Amino acid sequence: MASRTLSRLRLHKSLAPGAKEMSTSIEQAVATAQSSSGKPKLTYYSAWFCPFAHRTTLALERHRGHVAYDWVEALGWEKRSKTQEEIATKHENWYHFKHPDLMTHNPLGMVPTLVDSEEHVITESITAIEYVDELVHGGDDSIMAQAAHERAQERVWAGHMAKTACSKYYGVLVRQMESEQLEAFGEIEAALEKFATMLPGDGSHKSMVTGPFFNGREHPGLVDLTLFPWAWRFPVFETYRDARFKIDPDKSPGLAKYTAWLAAMCARDDVARTLPAWDEYLDHIGRYADGSARSKVANAVRDGREAHQYDDEKDDVKE
Repeated sequence: MASRTLSRLRLHKSLAPGAKEMSTSIEQAVATAQSSSGKPKLTYYSAWFCPFAHRTTLALERHRGHVAYDWVEALGWEKRSKTQEEIATKHENWYHFKHPDLMTHNPLGMVPTLVDSEEHVITESITAIEYVDELVHGGDDSIMAQAAHERAQERVWAGHMAKTACSKYYGVLVRQMESEQLEAFGEIEAALEKFATMLPGDGSHKSMVTGPFFNGREHPGLVDLTLFPWAWRFPVFETYRDARFKIDPDKSPGLAKYTAWLAAMCARDDVARTLPAWDEYLDHIGRYADGSARSKVANAVRDGREAHQYDDEKDDVKE
């Protein structure tokens, strides 16, 4: 616990007043992970608010009996001088601050970044899920499917959900034209309807397994962990947009199945331990909802591209 706390304090000394620390539930999870011994040990550069990093946190907490990690809170908001661009919001001077140790290991400054005891660096959130699962040989309940063809299929599905449901989240928030927001939300709903075809519940999914998760599994797999961080965050639309942006289970059988899946995910202890404080997350995401956030993802979406199409050079704010 001490090493992570010191890393966090070093970060927050560099941040402007008002920067948030991680929620109590996440802190408790990290404390437990760090008390482990005789297990693979990782340094985890993360950010409490980041859904991409949340994917990796889910994998680490799933296997916390088999892997230990030090959490370094590596991103925050730093106040800088006003840019030439006029944006009439209270967040107009705020940019992502990146921990110097993160930049040493990953010059792109992106989370999640994992570093093992031999200084091997693992990046990219979906890859990190697979890495953690492989590192512990599947632990007690493997995240990756057992059959090779199922693993291949789940990688395709995970990539699809990342580029549709997850990526469009930022279109609803960062884009400021209502027509574009509604279009992005419609694409999220369509992606969730497709996801629901792989869930049990109404006979449309033909798997012999009847668990509540993707492909009828008893425990969440790669696709579940890929989608969940955004699924948990979708209700922010009801605060920053309006009731038209609510994912309503009464709207279709598919969205009802999706809602049941989300409830099953949230009911798991290993998932609940990873959730940020809701009010703090709402405050954070306001920078995206008014279109003023200066991150690579927000810059790409503001430029008319999708969130997953950000460019490490073009969309990086260096000054």
